[in-house]
Amino acid sequence: MPSSVHIDANRGWGGGQAQSLGLALALAARGEETWFIAQSGSALCAPLRESHLPWESMSLRGLAGLGGMIRLARRLRDSKPDVVHVHDGASLGPAAKAAAWAGGPRLITTRRTEFPVRRHRKPIAGWLGWLRWAQQCDRVICISEAVRKRCLEAGLAADRLVVIPDFVDCRHFAPGAGAPIEEMEHPTIAIVGRLAEEKGHRVLLRAMASAARTMPKARLLIAGEGAEEESLRRQAEELGISDRVKFLGFVPDVRSVLSAADLLVMPSLSEGLGVAALEAMAMGKPVVASNAGGLPESVLDRETGLIVPSGNAEALAGALVELLRDSERAREMGEAGRERALGLYDRPRVVERIVDLYHEVLERGQA
Repeated sequence: MPSSVHIDANRGWGGGQAQSLGLALALAARGEETWFIAQSGSALCAPLRESHLPWESMSLRGLAGLGGMIRLARRLRDSKPDVVHVHDGASLGPAAKAAAWAGGPRLITTRRTEFPVRRHRKPIAGWLGWLRWAQQCDRVICISEAVRKRCLEAGLAADRLVVIPDFVDCRHFAPGAGAPIEEMEHPTIAIVGRLAEEKGHRVLLRAMASAARTMPKARLLIAGEGAEEESLRRQAEELGISDRVKFLGFVPDVRSVLSAADLLVMPSLSEGLGVAALEAMAMGKPVVASNAGGLPESVLDRETGLIVPSGNAEALAGALVELLRDSERAREMGEAGRERALGLYDRPRVVERIVDLYHEVLERGQA
């Protein structure tokens, strides 16, 4: 069984961190030698302390990254892992250098963002830096075909790219799991994720204002934190819907939010695949999503939810009203979403594909 070290130097917590930590824990549960490297002081440190996973924190970002890179190289040289799996763009360069200094364990990275990596786009430095080091990886895991397309456009060789989606634990996220965060007496929509511009909250609030004209009792639960919170609160006030919108902040167990909602909405302007959509589908909830990035791959239009043009508030409002008014259809879509989640995105299935990839790159390295 291949031994692996997993590196995630993101400071905050999001779907990517749930994926990187979840993968490492799943591999360890299989009996495979696995450990984790997190950024010093990051949000990952708390759950790692509570886990039984071997781990340590290092500074892999900014000016402090050089010292962390040297420390990581020593760690890799002493432990001799088969695979180094990097889960974020910021630490790919330091990890690639450290792996080379340590004698060259196989190097894999996961690309979760659908942001373009073309040379003529800005901010260019981060994308070019990622691209440079991605070209040295044995494989780049793309979480959707949309992400793979972006990587091809950036010039990465097709034989280095493999599509393996993010996963969801369908036993943890199951219909009826998690007590509702509150009992909702009105039609309820939920959105879960960082309060960031690319997540489309501004479009959603405009859609809610439009939907309120035909469904004045509809309510919106917003779970998540981020830089956009204050401006979103002001926007809700300006639109006259602040009494219909509840900002929940960070919610440790998002099942409580999904349990309280009739549907999940993902109005993203850019999205790799949409972990929140997978979680809602696993819980039997229909999803209304934009056509950004990989969302049409995870949410099947008219089968497990509705897909609308990204950035189109009126189309989004229409889709929300359509499903809230037809509870039977929403229920059928939720059931279909649960089946899709079990068949394609359940954690054991996806972890097995990643383990197979580890074996593949090791066998090629020995050939």
